[in-house]
Amino acid sequence: MKKVCMVLVLSFILLGCSNDKEATVTESLSLEEQITNVMSENKLSNKEIIDYDIKGNFVYAIFKNKHKSGNSHNPDLVILKNNNGKLEWVAGPDDRTKSIGLQDAGAMIFGSDVGPSVTILMPDEDARDTKIKEVKVLGESAKAVTYIKEITEGFSKQYMYWIAYTDDEPTDEDFEFITE
Repeated sequence: MKKVCMVLVLSFILLGCSNDKEATVTESLSLEEQITNVMSENKLSNKEIIDYDIKGNFVYAIFKNKHKSGNSHNPDLVILKNNNGKLEWVAGPDDRTKSIGLQDAGAMIFGSDVGPSVTILMPDEDARDTKIKEVKVLGESAKAVTYIKEITEGFSKQYMYWIAYTDDEPTDEDFEFITE
């Protein structure tokens, strides 16, 4: 009987220690490391995070999604939920609800019932020269994000996209491009 009690006590201690160790490891990781880990668990390994926004309990991470052919990429999105300090997968590139080709940009829309609808707008190559100053989605200004990709030493390329968080999912008519 003593051996059974001792085994149960040791098992309880070991299980308790392993849970504490997991919580400590999660707490010691940066937010970006946690995002990267959840992305890897969902078949998005080795993706470079460009930017992320936190809205309520949700983290919206934008990353470089490299095209299978060639050396180009486009920004794409994963949505994660903070559940008591642990990030959980909500949606990724395959959960896009709509793609729209507009006059000056392409739009990827991620509609959601649990948080805001997210729209990523990427200007067309021709539109980059038109000096788009601002983009509005459903009357709200989108956030402009610029990042630089170094191609080779001394040569880089600048990329830009806009991201908007709205209560409703936009349609073709809900975009306004303001130029200089």
